[in-house]
Amino acid sequence: MKRILCYGDSNTHGCDPAWVPEWESDVNRSVRLSGNMRWTGILAKLLGEEYEVIEEGLPGRTTVFADPVYPYFDGRASALTTILSQSPIDLLIIMLGTNDLKVTFTPSEDVVVRAMEELLKVMLNPYIWEHRKVPKVLMVSPVEIRENIEDSHFWGMYDHMSVELSKKLAILYEPLSQRYGCEFLNAAAVAEASLLDSIHMDAENHRKLAAVLCEKVRSIL
Repeated sequence: MKRILCYGDSNTHGCDPAWVPEWESDVNRSVRLSGNMRWTGILAKLLGEEYEVIEEGLPGRTTVFADPVYPYFDGRASALTTILSQSPIDLLIIMLGTNDLKVTFTPSEDVVVRAMEELLKVMLNPYIWEHRKVPKVLMVSPVEIRENIEDSHFWGMYDHMSVELSKKLAILYEPLSQRYGCEFLNAAAVAEASLLDSIHMDAENHRKLAAVLCEKVRSIL
């Protein structure tokens, strides 16, 4: 069985774009799409029994930034623990970057690229893998933040500069993936965030992304 680790943020976790903050006190409302609606669950079904898809999506996860309010969302800090607990891994899918664009981090193109590169250095370090084989890596640039972010409850956490930079992630990440010998896929070319919150994919876009990823994974493995 080929094992695929999906290391991402809320769009890997499957956060429901229909969720609104007013629901926080209602424990009966799910803030997460069900497993058969998330791209990871759909991908597992499409690939079949010869593959195991391991979902490691943490809402708020950055590449390397420690949010002053949520310091445990630093993707670099949890990378080693995840690798050791989920080994062996044949393919590592990394889909991060959206949370790096928060106003808190005052991001720039150079900083965003360097941040992803620092995460790659950790995850591809052969000494970390010790007696385990270093997996193949598929970098996925995330869906873009929608222009209507002002109408979302995420406005303030993200701004229009975040939107513009999200449109450049694929262009910024692809050369980096080539430099580090990774495969690359632009999620924004096949899927998009929901109009409901401007950040998260709905069930239909999870399905679209899973279909393209299935072809990509088969070609890699």
